[in-house]
Amino acid sequence: MARIVVLGGSGFLGSRVVEGLRKAQADVSVASRKSAVSVDATKPETFSALEPFDVVVDLSDTVSNPPDALIAWCLERGKTVIEATSEAPCVERLMKRHAAESKGRLILGGGIFTGVSNLLAQHVAREVGKAESVTLGVSSSPFSGSGKGTIELMLRAMEVPAVRYENGARVEEPKMRGGPRLDFGGTTRSTGYMSLAEPPMLHASTGAARVDVLFAPKPGFLVPAFIGMPQWLVKQKWFMAFMRGYFTVLRRVFLKSVASSVELVVTARGGGREVTRCVKATDGMEAGGFALAAMAEQAAQRSDWTGVKMIDQVCSLEPVLQRANQLAGTQLMTVTPALAALPAGQTAAAQEAS
Repeated sequence: MARIVVLGGSGFLGSRVVEGLRKAQADVSVASRKSAVSVDATKPETFSALEPFDVVVDLSDTVSNPPDALIAWCLERGKTVIEATSEAPCVERLMKRHAAESKGRLILGGGIFTGVSNLLAQHVAREVGKAESVTLGVSSSPFSGSGKGTIELMLRAMEVPAVRYENGARVEEPKMRGGPRLDFGGTTRSTGYMSLAEPPMLHASTGAARVDVLFAPKPGFLVPAFIGMPQWLVKQKWFMAFMRGYFTVLRRVFLKSVASSVELVVTARGGGREVTRCVKATDGMEAGGFALAAMAEQAAQRSDWTGVKMIDQVCSLEPVLQRANQLAGTQLMTVTPALAALPAGQTAAAQEAS
């Protein structure tokens, strides 16, 4: 049995991942600065505490503590690393750095988004055959039912350009701008282009020439608020410090016990076909934790490759959703319309093994 360690396993999301893995009867441990497995992503001298483990799930705050050195250390020793960050610059940096084969395996994506969002996009892309375009919409409250790392991700997303792909070329949006209204399974919401990690990931894994990822924050007034925010103001340290404090008060006082629902919708077009499917989760943090536990459980069973892959190149949507719901003992996530069976040989594992 593979030994799994969750870096940040005592945190808001990490504790749910650990709970799911323990329910799966996995051999799982918690790593943090203060736990028995004491690891600090900024201090290489602590990395040796990870030596006994086969799979490392990283849930640390990559904005404040870049994981590059820790991941390189793990890959040099032939370990499997699941990097679950949603920070776009970090994901793109790791994709480039580990493009060449290594002794270990780096899996980018894990949780609800990135994670289930990627699996849903890959499934829908395969339903149309060869996808020419993929549009992913993510709807969630950026502050309720979340931890400190989520606030840092939101602040970083306000600072850096959003990325999309058009005719196979990477395009940067210098600031958040409005996108089309999307139907999230019965509710239409306003969207905007914001820095999320999925565009380069889905471009790499699906091969679609056009990839758009749109964010629909809840409540909806946040869309014009983000769009109207001057870029010069976002670059001011004092303003970002104010926003950090403001969001922290919202999270710890007013929204402390409020779970954030998440809706994901994907439309893929190709070969004259168009397919749309939606995943809904009443509690996005709980769903993300159990989904990541299911992903880690499945990834731990595969050692037939090395290098870097996206989560949707290693796991498939339906098995992950079924296992996550099973581990939680309730219907955490639902898909509408119901999933269609993919053509023979089109599961992620089958495609990667070929």
